[in-house]
Amino acid sequence: MNIDVVYIQDLSSEMHNVLKNNQLGSLPIECKNFLLRSVLNRSTYKSVGICFIDISNLQLKTYLFKKELDKIIYFDEINNTLYGYYWNIADDYVKITVRSINLLNRDEKDIFEIPIVELKLWENHLKQEGISNFIVPPLLFFEMVNFRYIITIHDKFYASNSNNKWQIYVIDLFENKFYSYIYDNDPKKPFPISYIRYFPVSNADGFIFIKFGQIDAEEKEMYWLPENSKMTRHFWEAFAFYPLNKFIEDIKNQKLFLDAYIVERVSENFSFRFLDDIESIKDLCFYYIKKSIKTNLSRLIKLELKNYTKEIMQTSINLDNKFLHYNNGLLTTISLSIEEINDKQNLLRISKEFLNGNNTKSVNILLSKEEQFMPDIMYKYILKHGLFLTFSPRFDYRDIPKHYKIKVYSLDSSSAFLEFTTKYPLSSPFTITLVEKSRTKDKFLLII
Repeated sequence: MNIDVVYIQDLSSEMHNVLKNNQLGSLPIECKNFLLRSVLNRSTYKSVGICFIDISNLQLKTYLFKKELDKIIYFDEINNTLYGYYWNIADDYVKITVRSINLLNRDEKDIFEIPIVELKLWENHLKQEGISNFIVPPLLFFEMVNFRYIITIHDKFYASNSNNKWQIYVIDLFENKFYSYIYDNDPKKPFPISYIRYFPVSNADGFIFIKFGQIDAEEKEMYWLPENSKMTRHFWEAFAFYPLNKFIEDIKNQKLFLDAYIVERVSENFSFRFLDDIESIKDLCFYYIKKSIKTNLSRLIKLELKNYTKEIMQTSINLDNKFLHYNNGLLTTISLSIEEINDKQNLLRISKEFLNGNNTKSVNILLSKEEQFMPDIMYKYILKHGLFLTFSPRFDYRDIPKHYKIKVYSLDSSSAFLEFTTKYPLSSPFTITLVEKSRTKDKFLLII
């Protein structure tokens, strides 16, 4: 296995000047040919630009925006167009302005404004909450789901705080208009919306995943049984898969049929855990774990999204406290546990096994107390390549640039096979990206 360490500053001399007052961020955007990194203002954390690396030849281009963006929301790789938004106050409203940036002809323009709440109403709300500094309204969901549509969901604010409704907007960039819908999300009802995510199937289509219920699996298992019967409704859960194009059509027609797409409801005696992965969705299937809190029995269920049929999967694997991943038709689990050995070392146990339990890889690794790793970030490297990274000193979330010691481990060995200290100070080690350069030759790039 061969890993080359690549520093962004060494790919372009201008990056040294760019990073004097800024820092690199990460982007939740997948591209086939490029690695995209946002450039963040170190004091405001707003995006002031973007750099993108051509993986094939390691050429780096940097584009600094004419206007700072609060968030980058989409990259149209075919047309080399980036989309983002920024908050602004205009016409007595707190608004979100969507902006497009063509990276080829360097054309930037505001393309749409979304009114979120009246300014006076929002200022009164902040005053009632005892908040002296102006902050923007929170968003439950804001995503550009494809090159045509943006969906945003937030609290519908009224003069009185007694209402609990979601304001849903579907923005059609082709028609240059938006469609509004108000959904009653009264927490007194058994199934208020608590979480929304978009799962793409293709560039144009996918599913809106909607989680209902006021607590998650860990909370439910911790506080079960409810103290009285009046509390049981707060322990009920459900989830739905709403086809994207149908969701958009229904919002446009002012009719939302959430009940029709609810996959399963559970009482206070069961909990849900979901496979947080988009690969299975591309094959139109979804996996989740349904656990009986009474019997402690967990079942793995496969949902066919073509016809919404469910199948209980037979597996010899203990499903509790494991991360599941779907890749090339195979379901794999990862389990991690840490045991303190002494005041200087921890023992990390990693196990990777396939659904039928016939193929397992396990390793025990001694880590120093200083070594840190984020499981959510490293799972994909463990699953795809049998690799994971640690860094030290521990990240303190103040974004103070410092040199980090990086170690790369393999499931084939209990010791690090690559160890180095970063050449340049990093604001955050979480932007380090492992990229597969050659699958046949087992070559990787570690881009920092």
